[in-house]
Amino acid sequence: MKKWLFLIVLFGCYIGGLYALQDDLIFYPQHQHITPQAAQLSQFKEINVAAEDGTKIRFWYSAGDKEEPAILYFHGNAYQNAFFAPYLKSFIDDGHAVLMMEYRGFGGTEGKLKQENVFSDAAFAFDWLKKQGYSQIIVYGYSFGCAVSLGLTTLRTPDKMILTAPFASLKRLVKEKPVPFAGLVLRDEYPSEEFIKNYNNPLLIIHGKKDRLIPYHHSEILYENSSSEDKTLILLPEDDHQTIFMGEKNLPSIFKWLYR
Repeated sequence: MKKWLFLIVLFGCYIGGLYALQDDLIFYPQHQHITPQAAQLSQFKEINVAAEDGTKIRFWYSAGDKEEPAILYFHGNAYQNAFFAPYLKSFIDDGHAVLMMEYRGFGGTEGKLKQENVFSDAAFAFDWLKKQGYSQIIVYGYSFGCAVSLGLTTLRTPDKMILTAPFASLKRLVKEKPVPFAGLVLRDEYPSEEFIKNYNNPLLIIHGKKDRLIPYHHSEILYENSSSEDKTLILLPEDDHQTIFMGEKNLPSIFKWLYR
């Protein structure tokens, strides 16, 4: 009896620890505030705004040709805007405006990232970009940013969407990892595979077949679930989770798709 009681208490501590520490196990924000000037990225200017609930958040913005679609970009689950911004310079050079929304708790911003507030902040960023006079907005997500992109579609309708290395849902991804019962305690499931069923505009999904962090079958699930009549799935055989974005291996496919 004592043995079973010990095991039950041990299991409870394990589950409680997973629940309490899940954000630290999943997200790796860089807390230091880095400005575009400090990052030597003069193409961007930093804009501090108050979200709908009053929380102070931050955009990085590069103005572009109003006749070209603007890019609303959502980055991965680590670092901050300063890390990802250099890989968006090709869009700026091509005349597109680029808006990067920083997540709560990342890069010195207030608050803590939660599913509900990251989706509402994304809608706020979408509306802000519309107010700048851009008639078309392309939402572009990388890794976790794909979940933010698809969550945005529950509140707004992007004209086009680009997803690089997405997961079908955070719950599905966590269940595939060697962490028993982790999927049972998730506070936020980020169910992209459900959200994508209601997005009908042009969609591009790109994934590396050597991705071990988020296996490419997640993109196949999203592609199959998509109700868009204009959807494209590109699987790059030699790329992993890092090279497909940081190695800019996805850019040729993106620009070819944009200018079909």
